[in-house]
Amino acid sequence: MIKLSIVMFALWQIFFVCASSMLPSMESSGELAETYRPESGSCIASYFMCNDSMLCVAQHLNCDQNPDCNDGSDEWNCNDSSVNLYYDHFFRKNHKALTDDIPWGICDYNLLEYPDLNSTCKCKLKEVHCQFKGLTTIPSTLPSYGISLLELSGNRFPILDGVFLENLPPAEKLILKHCSIHELKSLAFHRFKDEFVDILYLDQNQIEILPNFLFPEGTKLSVLILSGNRIFEIQNFAFANLEHLIELDLRDNRLAVLTEAVLAPLINLQILFLNGNRFTALTSGMLPGLKNLITLSLADNQIRRVSKNALNLPNLEHLFFSGNHLTQIDNDTFYLLSNLIGLNLENNEIQEFQLNAFNGIENVTSLYLTGNPFKTIDQKVLQNLTHLQHIYFSWFHLCRAAMYVRVCEPRGDGISSDKHLLDNPVLRGSVWVMAAVGIVGNLLVLFGPLALGTRGLACHIEHSIYLRHLAASDLLMGIYLTIIATADIAFRGEYLIHDEDWRHSGTCSLCGFLSTLSCQSSTLLLTLVTWDRLVSVTRPLLPRPPSRARAIVRLGLLWLTAIILAAAPLSGLDYFGRNFYGSNGVCLSLHIHIPYDKGWEWSVVLFIAVNTVSLVFIGTSYMKMLRAIRSSGSAMRSSLSGRENIVARRFAIIVATDCACWLPVIIVKIAALTGVQISESLYAWLAVLVLPVNSALNPVLYTLTTAAFKQQLTKFVYSLPCGASVDSRSQNGFESALSISLGHNYPQQNSKKHLLQRRVSCTTPLAICPNNHCIKNQSIQPINSVEKSLI
Repeated sequence: MIKLSIVMFALWQIFFVCASSMLPSMESSGELAETYRPESGSCIASYFMCNDSMLCVAQHLNCDQNPDCNDGSDEWNCNDSSVNLYYDHFFRKNHKALTDDIPWGICDYNLLEYPDLNSTCKCKLKEVHCQFKGLTTIPSTLPSYGISLLELSGNRFPILDGVFLENLPPAEKLILKHCSIHELKSLAFHRFKDEFVDILYLDQNQIEILPNFLFPEGTKLSVLILSGNRIFEIQNFAFANLEHLIELDLRDNRLAVLTEAVLAPLINLQILFLNGNRFTALTSGMLPGLKNLITLSLADNQIRRVSKNALNLPNLEHLFFSGNHLTQIDNDTFYLLSNLIGLNLENNEIQEFQLNAFNGIENVTSLYLTGNPFKTIDQKVLQNLTHLQHIYFSWFHLCRAAMYVRVCEPRGDGISSDKHLLDNPVLRGSVWVMAAVGIVGNLLVLFGPLALGTRGLACHIEHSIYLRHLAASDLLMGIYLTIIATADIAFRGEYLIHDEDWRHSGTCSLCGFLSTLSCQSSTLLLTLVTWDRLVSVTRPLLPRPPSRARAIVRLGLLWLTAIILAAAPLSGLDYFGRNFYGSNGVCLSLHIHIPYDKGWEWSVVLFIAVNTVSLVFIGTSYMKMLRAIRSSGSAMRSSLSGRENIVARRFAIIVATDCACWLPVIIVKIAALTGVQISESLYAWLAVLVLPVNSALNPVLYTLTTAAFKQQLTKFVYSLPCGASVDSRSQNGFESALSISLGHNYPQQNSKKHLLQRRVSCTTPLAICPNNHCIKNQSIQPINSVEKSLI
């Protein structure tokens, strides 16, 4: 055993050196500190100076809710105002919320003057609420003055014209929401002169066309809400006389085009919402004369192209372009937006930025680029954004292009961070443990018999070959984990600098190939071993002469299948994209966070289809074997019950470890495909602990804990000069246990005759039963032998 340990240790050291030499060469300056005091008076890239001291703080420590500066200045100004503005408008406060704590009936009106007011409506201070009263006309009982809010939602007013609104009193806010309005007539709001109504809500109706001249001259309407209708046409002069309008909300309609004249009258407009419509392009002239526009939302349209000069909005501060179909940002797309502060381009289809894409918007402080397919970005693209404070990507490694930005999100992907390939300290230790267990255990299975000075029996050559190939397959996983662990050490403290080179390197591709090959070949080999055992247990007298050639053919086909599955993504086909294995730092093709990335169907076949079929087959096969053992031993239940419990326990452990490895991967992969958000940390543990669990435990379950291996090890120890000799009965018992430990079973007579005849021939199970002496016990004895093999 000492000799074996020395050999194993030497092999481990040699492999570690080889794995290290395979990593991309680099000049490492060592791990950088989280904070440091500069000698030159300024911080290096990706570090930022504290406000009250000469202390530089790493980028990822800013705005992490843990102060690192003495005055806590690294946690100052962490509020992204552009983001807050975006969500404040999408989830704006209910217009009635200001008086929620005021009870009904406390009104500022003389109820003696309006005795019928509470019969149809109810009031609160200066608010009058008549919602969902089944009204078809404007009530005549309303106060004629001083109304701050008139709520008429939920009634039925299908057509609005000048006659219908004759009874309408002046109000600061008029709400006609959910009123089944499907038509507006010209001059419907002819009474809206001066300050008759300041804010008008017409949202959530069925309006399709906005006709010309809805409002008269002198209208001082400041807010017009038309969201949630079916508007597909706005006539050229629909917004005439609305020069005082500040906010226009046309969200969630069916607009596909705006002529140049439509928005021209809105010379003082500051907020315009056009999101949720059907625009396919933004062309010059669609937004004319809006020199005072501050916020523009074109989110959730179908825009594929933005023409040059289309955004001639010199005072615009916030632009929301999320949820469109932009594939490329061309040079000078935004160059006329000199006052732009926040730019939201998330959830588009952007694959490329031209070098001057952000030219002219040097004042931008917040840039959203999440949800786009691009995986690289040139640092020169962002170099003009000198005031950028917050930038958001889909992948943390893109922060390499924005190391001068104080807050760059995300800070990691659950596996890696800007500092470390394996960010979690527990994960770093676990990968070495799993690698060591996988390599040492499988090397023991492969070379243990040679080191112990013993050889397997020819009768069981097929099963023995299967188990050795299973060990070789699992050894590949140990090699993969060792390369990843070595890379983690090599990149420690400055991983972000090397991330892109690492993920696109041949070593990362090799890691992806090794992990996939190990997973698939191990799955197929476990299925083959299970099938071999199933046949041996359920059909013990089936003539199956051992054949090395047959085993080699089966294994050749199995390995060829696994190699094709693992090597296909390296073929260069466009279907797999340019970097199938390099989507993350550990080079796995699991694709949880981007479930529908290029080649996703292949990933589904690898991790769902193959694993599910194998898991179901293995589980049902061991249940059949257990039933067969119990059925065969029913006549001798008292003597076999303990042995059956041991066999059942081993079966349960085998199936449980397979489930522990495959079920989480299958479930998480399916959940990701159905749109469930998967925790980033869960992905990391799947990669380092769950996937390799079978590779680490297979040697223990199938070889190292079997009676055969234990007795073989005992025999080796006793054969040493300081050990005791083993008597012939122990050796015979060992040989018998070895034969059945591999899952093959042969009817037995007494030990001497059985061993003698086995040495002569193993080709037919009945060869050791002359005169059919044991055929009458064939339903019991063979199964009992298999029972022993699994103890």
